[in-house]
Amino acid sequence: MMFREAQLVALALFHTFLLAICAANGNQTCRPSSCGEIQNISNPFRLKGDPFGCGDPDYELVCENNRTMVNVREGEKYYVADINYDHYTIRVVDPGVEKGNCLSTPLYSLSYYSFHSYYYWVLGVTNTTVLMNCEQPISDGNYIPITPCNRSNVTSSSSQTYVYALVGGELLRVHDIKYSCTILRTIATRFLKHDNLSMSDLQEVLLLGLDLSFLRFRCKSECEVKGLNCERNYSNYTVQCTKPRNFLTWFFLYIRDILGVDRFVEYFGYLSDGGGTTLAVGAILIFQLMGKASRSQ
Repeated sequence: MMFREAQLVALALFHTFLLAICAANGNQTCRPSSCGEIQNISNPFRLKGDPFGCGDPDYELVCENNRTMVNVREGEKYYVADINYDHYTIRVVDPGVEKGNCLSTPLYSLSYYSFHSYYYWVLGVTNTTVLMNCEQPISDGNYIPITPCNRSNVTSSSSQTYVYALVGGELLRVHDIKYSCTILRTIATRFLKHDNLSMSDLQEVLLLGLDLSFLRFRCKSECEVKGLNCERNYSNYTVQCTKPRNFLTWFFLYIRDILGVDRFVEYFGYLSDGGGTTLAVGAILIFQLMGKASRSQ
């Protein structure tokens, strides 16, 4: 009997201990963290080493050499230049870019779509800029002459070479490069006008970095926890929770997305119902796509 009573007492004490831990965690105050110039690191962000339960682990930042850094892609850390909690944006800068009379080469070769991820989305109009190494000088106003800070980073040849930058739109294709040059880096930058650009213009936008939206966090914390879909409005920094679409509606929108809205309307007109008509049209479109795929093989 005494052994049983001892067990009950031990169980009661253990239960009290667990309640105390839960109460402590529930009352835990998550104070903003700081690192270098970023003095207000708070939810959804957390600094590595912050107490458990403070901030979202998916938005963890690190402090290295008194600089706040974020891992945008696996193994690629960017400097955090600013966090705007009202607009749900974080501004990031390639750590290889430095201010000076020469152009320091960015560490990472990235395009516009490289920054799009499950947690972040690039805001605003961007350009794709290509740094290239050419054997001959180029007399073309679209090619910006570059003085690299460390020439060994941009050429392995002992002969004289010329470094240029070419600014394109969101995408820059190989055939847009008219001369025989070797591509060194592909860089995503904020919008640049193409007229009379200089190396200092390019350096300025590289130092500004890119604005990434973390509205995805609001979707997760406000909509997805309730089993709802989420629509993001990047222009006014808001999200709207919506009911999940049924399968037929999703199927209808998916097929329309494959063909493109204009072509879909040309063939079938706007279909507003989510029932048999949608399913029938979807089946027809699938057979068409399958037929085209087989003919292309």
